[in-house]
Amino acid sequence: MRQMFCDSLGSVGLTDAPDPKVETPTDVVVRVTATTVCGSDVHLVHGHLPTPWGFPLGHEYVGEVVEVGAAITRVRVGDRVVGPAAPWCGTCPACRRGQIQRCERGGVLGSGAGWGGWGGAQAEMLRVPWADQDLSPVPDGVTDAQALTVGDVLSTGWTAVRQAVTAPGQVVVVLGCGPVGLSAIHTAGLHGPRAVVAVDALPDRLEVARRLGATHTLTAGPDVAAAIEEITHGRGAEAVVEAVGLQATLATAGQVVAVGGRIAVVGIPAGPVELPFADLLFKNVGWWAGLGDLGRMGTLLELIADGRLDPSPMFTSTRPFAQIEAAFTDMADRTPGVVKTLVTVP
Repeated sequence: MRQMFCDSLGSVGLTDAPDPKVETPTDVVVRVTATTVCGSDVHLVHGHLPTPWGFPLGHEYVGEVVEVGAAITRVRVGDRVVGPAAPWCGTCPACRRGQIQRCERGGVLGSGAGWGGWGGAQAEMLRVPWADQDLSPVPDGVTDAQALTVGDVLSTGWTAVRQAVTAPGQVVVVLGCGPVGLSAIHTAGLHGPRAVVAVDALPDRLEVARRLGATHTLTAGPDVAAAIEEITHGRGAEAVVEAVGLQATLATAGQVVAVGGRIAVVGIPAGPVELPFADLLFKNVGWWAGLGDLGRMGTLLELIADGRLDPSPMFTSTRPFAQIEAAFTDMADRTPGVVKTLVTVP
């Protein structure tokens, strides 16, 4: 098979590799039909998320089961499935506490030995551990593009929304309209907000934000706090999602959050950042930071199948697998007009 492989700092490309096989009774092998490039893939290749060099890349996939382990009972050969970016065992202490995103035996697909040493999803085939509990069948009528989002970005954005929103009728501000921020904007509508405010520096991303449910769009800059104050009639936003990981956006979150509001941070900083602690302290702000809860993929798939969600507009370009190196470059260079690329695998 072919796969994307990172052999050194900044170096990634398609290479040949042996086909994966079932190694334990709880494994399955999936033939990948769709994958994509995530911002965290770029962070890994550029050394912002340390891991030893020499690893396959990618953690988002939809595919068809082609081989199952002896203990597998829930999925069968031929099933169309989507899996989590971070597999979990379900039995370790972290999993038993409900912290499946930090499974002590898990990690993150396609992220090297520092994150579990699992295979990468930017490949023609993938071995999936603990498949009975981790894989979700894709309902009929749900497209590969729609299903692909639930294994990472849609789940992460929705987790941030659930951490930030505490009641219907609140103003939700999302700082950053990359795929995770767009996912927060889209799923915020499930919670009955009074307004959903999207903030980004790029007009094309703000246009996608409007398609996914933003009621207000603001261009990032020094006037954002004043604009949000006007939208909220001077009270600030009860719920803020920070989906960038920059010093400036973290500072903005502290400025625009309401007294007693909540901030959820899912942006990944490239280095140390300072928090506007005084602002947060005197506003009695609740602060949450963390990874997406990937245990609700089935719920998101049902919402998509029922027509309540359609995250596919975030895929602003499509490329065949043979052009996945160009898709990586688009993400790394933030090519204008490209938010996320659907990579189809023949």
